[in-house]
Amino acid sequence: MAGEGSMMSANTSLKNNRRNRTSKLEKFVNTTTNDNIEFVDPNTATPEELAAIRQRLQQENKAIQKKKITLTFSILVVILITLAALNRYL
Repeated sequence: MAGEGSMMSANTSLKNNRRNRTSKLEKFVNTTTNDNIEFVDPNTATPEELAAIRQRLQQENKAIQKKKITLTFSILVVILITLAALNRYL
């Protein structure tokens, strides 16, 4: 049959491309790992290190909470302004 060689090369190319692709699991692991923070073993960490980690986490959580409150408040204001405008003109 004609064209068998081209089909075989197409299949080979597809197999090679599949091998070269990164899997979804590898992509997920790459996005969830945090390589820029050093690992501190809680069993061998000093109380000062644990206090510093606790303080840093509290500051990060406060910053995240402020962002959430600001976003919620701004969305609420936009909704209220939209409802007031619709109520006035409709």
